[in-house]
Amino acid sequence: MQKHRKKRQLNNEGFSLVELLIAIVILSIIVVPLLHSFVTSARTNAKSRSTMHATAIAEDVMEMFEAHTLEEMSDIYTGASPAGFTNTAVKDDTTGIWTYTIRDDSTTFGTYDVVVKVDPTAYSAVNSVTRVDIKNLAGNLNAVYSEAADGAREAYSYFGGGLYTADIIQHTTRKTEINIDSSKINVTLATGATVETEVYLVTASTTYHCDPTILATGRSPDYPQTGADYVIFSNEDSVRSRAAQVNDVSELGNQLANIIVCVQPRVESAHYDAGRPAIIDRIVFNNPDNVETNLLVVEQTERQDRIDMLRDVLATDYDTMRSKYGISLELREAWPGWMPAPGTTQTSAGTLRTNLLDESDGLTAYVFENSSMTGAGAGTGLNYELAKNIMSVTNLTPAREQDRIYDMEVKVYAEDKIADGSPIITMTGTVTE
Repeated sequence: MQKHRKKRQLNNEGFSLVELLIAIVILSIIVVPLLHSFVTSARTNAKSRSTMHATAIAEDVMEMFEAHTLEEMSDIYTGASPAGFTNTAVKDDTTGIWTYTIRDDSTTFGTYDVVVKVDPTAYSAVNSVTRVDIKNLAGNLNAVYSEAADGAREAYSYFGGGLYTADIIQHTTRKTEINIDSSKINVTLATGATVETEVYLVTASTTYHCDPTILATGRSPDYPQTGADYVIFSNEDSVRSRAAQVNDVSELGNQLANIIVCVQPRVESAHYDAGRPAIIDRIVFNNPDNVETNLLVVEQTERQDRIDMLRDVLATDYDTMRSKYGISLELREAWPGWMPAPGTTQTSAGTLRTNLLDESDGLTAYVFENSSMTGAGAGTGLNYELAKNIMSVTNLTPAREQDRIYDMEVKVYAEDKIADGSPIITMTGTVTE
């Protein structure tokens, strides 16, 4: 018997065309709004990030201006232009308005262009008032040296074999040397960038010298003979530590603002020499690297008990001794090719400030020496006025006019978009330096 089997075609090869079209339509209805949402979200996030970065840069700029003068900000910006861009700082001599154009590639992870407008004109009445001009006196920016109170007494005792004699005292001179050294180191910033910066080391020493002809045989005319150098400033460790916390080399705070030397005049050694007060004390600043800083020499007020003691021991009025006292303030720097001469307009890197200006009260001598040159022309010798001009000698608290209150506008743009005139953010405020 022949068997017959019925064949049936099974529909198991996938969706039909109609079903596929329906699925695509449903999927597009769901996905298209989602894709649009993703794109919108990405754009919003990118804009938010850009605004956040621009805000951080604007705030950083304002903080920088609060901590520096307008001239210092000009030096900071124009002295460190990034690759492919030139930072500029322009002051309108007619209006007094400053415009700084800079590129910031270190505050955040992006690169932005910044235009800063500083307008002090609304505060001319305040800014025209002279103000004492003293650089930052924070401890980490200054070197301070003061000799031990009994330093002179120890020297007299050594020279006199344990005795203090008027002859020993009057034939003893004192020399204080301040040595300023600078070097360059590489540090790593918080951004991971490695930059080169300067650090400073300042040492000080005081040596007494007595006329050897009045000393006992075999006694050295110098005291102390060794171990007189003291480190009074070193900022390498602090700069390395701070580097890891900042984004830009200008925020390192590595400058040496002031070197302050406190002086107790040795009026007990005062006497006349060739009709004028003899130079019995010398303070010498050795600045071979021409580091720009203020050199403050401060005469300390004499204690009344010491005044009384000197008057009783030497049987001389203190004011009389002070009128015979002579001190020399000297600066040595290295300027190849420059010979200090009358009429010179070049000034030293170190600026001398002191309350020992009054030559009618004793004698304050000023000496500048170009250590890179030789011969009489390398120094100012007895030409104290020339030395004062070179060292820009002033009193301890000179006053000058300064734009210290001003309105400020900071505009932050995307890279190379300043010409478009559409900043990402504009921040305004009034800054008091």
